[in-house]
Amino acid sequence: MKKVIGLTGTLGAGKNVVKDFLVRRFNSYHVSLSSIIMAEVEKKRMNFNRKALQELGNDLRKRYGTHILAMLAIEYLQRDKELIIVDGIRNPGEIDFLKKKFGNGFVLIAVDAPPEQRFEKLKKRGSERDPKTWEEFVEMDERDKGKGEPDYGQQVDRCLSRADFTVMNDGTVEQLENKVNEIMNKIIS
Repeated sequence: MKKVIGLTGTLGAGKNVVKDFLVRRFNSYHVSLSSIIMAEVEKKRMNFNRKALQELGNDLRKRYGTHILAMLAIEYLQRDKELIIVDGIRNPGEIDFLKKKFGNGFVLIAVDAPPEQRFEKLKKRGSERDPKTWEEFVEMDERDKGKGEPDYGQQVDRCLSRADFTVMNDGTVEQLENKVNEIMNKIIS
């Protein structure tokens, strides 16, 4: 049976490292829910900051349902791979859609790390969209987790609570990859 791995996690926790590891290890296809939002941002010639992405994602979920990003992502998936990775799940409606669509073939993995480590990783990454100060980080992190957000908004905390597996990324990249490898061995067996 084909497996669909959903990835959710806190801001700067290491979802990309997990995704890259899975892509390297398996014959897989990867789709990011945020790439759908970015395509919309480009079409509308909007500013490309994190807040604009969050607002547009919220708007799409409000207008078309909380499942819309997952539904659009699945429409474009290649079907010839043993593993499909859906990255950037931030709303429980996306989880519900994927569970309904793939049943037991869908597994949600959450990635988390201590806030101070996440902030340091984001500073090192140096993306324009990443927070520059601790205060900015806390504000973005709280919003991402769902504080002050409507049901159709960012709800990462609610997604984390529904994960089948949670990986704490509080060590080296090698340690993170070993943890993910252990999880994947359980999923595949």
